[in-house]
Amino acid sequence: MATNLKSNILVGIDFTKSSENALNYAIMLAEKSKSSILLFHVFDTPIVHTNSGAYFVEYASLKQNNLARLEEYKKKMQLQHPKIKMDIRTTFTSFKEEVKDLVKHNKVDYVVLGLETKSKISKFIYGTTGVDISGKIDCPVIIVPEKYKEHKLEHSVLAIDNKSKQHAVVLKRHQAFIKSHKCKNVNLHVRTEDELLIEKMKNKDLPVETIEAKDFKTGLAKYTKANNIDLVTLISHSHSFLYNMFSETNTKTIAFQSKVPVMSIHD
Repeated sequence: MATNLKSNILVGIDFTKSSENALNYAIMLAEKSKSSILLFHVFDTPIVHTNSGAYFVEYASLKQNNLARLEEYKKKMQLQHPKIKMDIRTTFTSFKEEVKDLVKHNKVDYVVLGLETKSKISKFIYGTTGVDISGKIDCPVIIVPEKYKEHKLEHSVLAIDNKSKQHAVVLKRHQAFIKSHKCKNVNLHVRTEDELLIEKMKNKDLPVETIEAKDFKTGLAKYTKANNIDLVTLISHSHSFLYNMFSETNTKTIAFQSKVPVMSIHD
């Protein structure tokens, strides 16, 4: 993944208020880091049923219609933010595989997705896309709650597992993100009641603040609220304490409960 200050931000667009809110957040990030934005839309290929069976609607025509709609959407947003470069891309295949390919070819540095919360059953745009790709692609994924409207990034917190060695590459990515967006960051370890041993960090260049709480999610939420945190970053390491904590289920839980955007990075 590129670590230069200028980045390419992919934003998932499904034309809902949730994805538009995520785009507004991404625009804020782009303004801070002088980045470009890729509007990415996944469209379904409908199946038409007839007496002779089922067949797919012509792909070329469907793609053209979706591209036209996305182009109009881009023009609308470009008028509001003329200084930000925006491109578009559509696909009907796997969102995760498409993003992985873009990351592999250095066309995307991180992904921003919306979290819809207007219904009793909260959902990420494209169903469970946010959970599905968080920690599974080689770039950070930021999940933005629909009700989060402040769209600022001044203070962030990075959840640190003191019982696991922090990988230099992952930390470098996070530090590059913090630097490019000019925000203050705190590395935080939540010591829980069931934790038997805390090992001191071997990396003296990475100061860590420790707080105590009955469980990780409660401690993180209280710290975020008390310190006016704008972004929570989670890093998962295979076979570590946080590996299970930041699995799909727990990432989903933390994202649903968080009042601010959550960024997930996997080593």
